[in-house]
Amino acid sequence: MKKRPFGKTGFETTPIAFGAMRIQKNAIGISEAMLYALENGINFIDTARNYGESESIVAATLKEWRGEKPFIATKVKPIDIANWRNYVPLEEQFTPESITESVETSLKVLGVDCVDLVQMHQWYYLWSLRPEWLDTLKKLQKQGKIRYIGVSALDHEHDAALRLVDDNVVDSLQIVINAFESRPYTGIVPLAELRQVGIIARCVYDHSGSLAKGGYRDILRRDVKLSKGSPEIVTEYINRIGKLEEEFCGDVMTLQELSLRFAINHPGVSNVAVSMQTEEQIDQAIKAAEKGYLSVEMFEAIKREHVWVKNFNFFSKATQDGKIKN
Repeated sequence: MKKRPFGKTGFETTPIAFGAMRIQKNAIGISEAMLYALENGINFIDTARNYGESESIVAATLKEWRGEKPFIATKVKPIDIANWRNYVPLEEQFTPESITESVETSLKVLGVDCVDLVQMHQWYYLWSLRPEWLDTLKKLQKQGKIRYIGVSALDHEHDAALRLVDDNVVDSLQIVINAFESRPYTGIVPLAELRQVGIIARCVYDHSGSLAKGGYRDILRRDVKLSKGSPEIVTEYINRIGKLEEEFCGDVMTLQELSLRFAINHPGVSNVAVSMQTEEQIDQAIKAAEKGYLSVEMFEAIKREHVWVKNFNFFSKATQDGKIKN
């Protein structure tokens, strides 16, 4: 994999990052998948204080790793982890005390003196007008506990971080990018490239993982029934995925390859954080990244004809069951 600049940090990241949201441990508490990813050159790990045991599994796995230390990114835990969609004032989710406590806990759990990147794990535009969060992270940075500062934006709310990027307040931004959510390529990704702010793309296979395997049709229908949602939504979802496959995949590439390559198809994207549980998934992601950019015609057609903004809550059950891997 050809490495890419991670903003202006000077670090060069592999285009595939190991997303540790759903990291799994073996009997001795380490992630075999993460070790395999490191052995195959992946040099960026994305975790969070809010991801259950993720940080501790990452730490245990790194103790077994004898190669070059990867870049570790984590996130500040919000005060109310249940609130992800409705605006609240900054102090209801992050205070100087809560930010400091979260970072100090991450340092302890990860077993490091300094975290490479700490990201705010939620963002609303009005928070850009408040200095407390940044002052707190800069203080921790001066103490040598944080190397770089970033923000992980809410799903489909990438434009809420435009001011942060334009003012060069952050070193990185994490956002949703996939074949259905291509709007970041219109504004914030080119701006980030201009301002040399690193971009971490997530949900590249969509929230349900359906852009990796083609729909999980039975599971999607089951989840709609359980949530008493509209079956018409799933029908439209499956039809849209089928159209992507028909127009761009065929014998040329898999839907998974198309989805991943689409998400890294702009030099302004530094890497994609992908949850990978098996050697096969890691190999597939690496091989897709090695093939590089899609054709200009294909990339533009997907952006123009397949953008579809949605965020279905009923997918969460299948994801939690482990039957859909994002």
